[in-house]
Amino acid sequence: MQHGKSLWSRFLGNERGNVAIIFAMAAVPAVVLAGGTVDYGNALSRKAKLQAAADAASVAATIPVNASISERVSIASKIFNANIVTTDVAGTVPNIVATGTTVTVTAATQSGAPFLSLINIPTLDINVDSTAAGRDTASNTNPGKLCLLALDPDSNDGIHLQGANQVNYADCWAHTNSTKGTAINAVGNVAKAVGKGHCAVGNYTQTHDTFTPLPTAGCATVKDPFATIGAYSSNTYTPTFTPPALAATCKASNLSLKKGAFTLDPGRYCGGLNIQAGATVALNAGVYYIDNGVLNVQSGSTVTGSNVLFYLAGINSTMTIIGGGTVDLSGRTSGSSYQGFLVIQHPDAARLGTSNIQGGGTLKLQGTIYMPTQRIEVAGNGDVNAAGISYFGMVAKDFYFRGNGVFNAKKFSGGNVPDIMPTMPVDQLRTTSIQ
Repeated sequence: MQHGKSLWSRFLGNERGNVAIIFAMAAVPAVVLAGGTVDYGNALSRKAKLQAAADAASVAATIPVNASISERVSIASKIFNANIVTTDVAGTVPNIVATGTTVTVTAATQSGAPFLSLINIPTLDINVDSTAAGRDTASNTNPGKLCLLALDPDSNDGIHLQGANQVNYADCWAHTNSTKGTAINAVGNVAKAVGKGHCAVGNYTQTHDTFTPLPTAGCATVKDPFATIGAYSSNTYTPTFTPPALAATCKASNLSLKKGAFTLDPGRYCGGLNIQAGATVALNAGVYYIDNGVLNVQSGSTVTGSNVLFYLAGINSTMTIIGGGTVDLSGRTSGSSYQGFLVIQHPDAARLGTSNIQGGGTLKLQGTIYMPTQRIEVAGNGDVNAAGISYFGMVAKDFYFRGNGVFNAKKFSGGNVPDIMPTMPVDQLRTTSIQ
């Protein structure tokens, strides 16, 4: 008994043994703490890859307009798998749920945790969730069909309001691809824009409640609906339509119509077309090729035409349409070439220039105005499209609304204009977690 006591005493008195035991006991939590950080970092990396795949899949599946629910599921699955095929989360099987208005992609996997396994945590669960909103193909309702689309990603004024201008598009959306903090902006406290929604890739700024509802920031870019390669790409612009052929001879050169009544036929108008106050002009159906000049409709004139298209080409080609008299123009009708269009600007026609629409008198424009590299400035004191139109929409570089007039846009109900719409920010619809 005495011998055992002496042995125990010697063990307790051996400082080297005590240090070794204490070090061994302390080493385990130290390894877990340091290694657990590595385990968690690996899990976060895998989660980021999985989340990016889920985001890409949900957004891509909402873009096609007429896709069925099963087609949207197929698109989401392909995009998801394409994004993870070469990563360390390859093989993860997503769960995809599509409705008429949304596509939701969820996915789950595990990340090994060799350090945390020392405290009986062998794996970390990873769960991601991404939902994007799209058009309801079943009921033909949607979060918003576009009737105003600003294409320039670098514009400081994608959609700008000032003065006492009133802009109405209650059944459709305005969208700008501008990435700037002022992509949607307003000056003053009188101007108002009321639509189904306003969307910006960048952000918005306003000092008063100008926009109703409040604009949405961080929206996905909307591609040019009329080009497979847009005017803001480094590649060659490629429209989805064939531009009108340039006639060998001019129908007229530098034509200026003053007081009197005139009837014009389609064709090539070299140097522009100037319709002055007091002129009454009837346009026969067809394509009016404005070659290197201005389509100028001045206040106090009367201009009417249906089933017409104005095509602007040449470095000096812009458009100015001013009310004050009677302007009643309707674009190309069903079955005609360029169906649905009223004005088309070639991207190299006065690139970064400005075209103008000014209210006053009776000013009715029906169809699509497509000016991908020009600003459209809307001003004046009267109404634009007060009544009697089935559709008016614009695609342009950007929009600048000023003055005291009222401007009305309306979504299209026929023809070949694409049923484009903004895709809401994924971040506003998404929840994620690592469990």
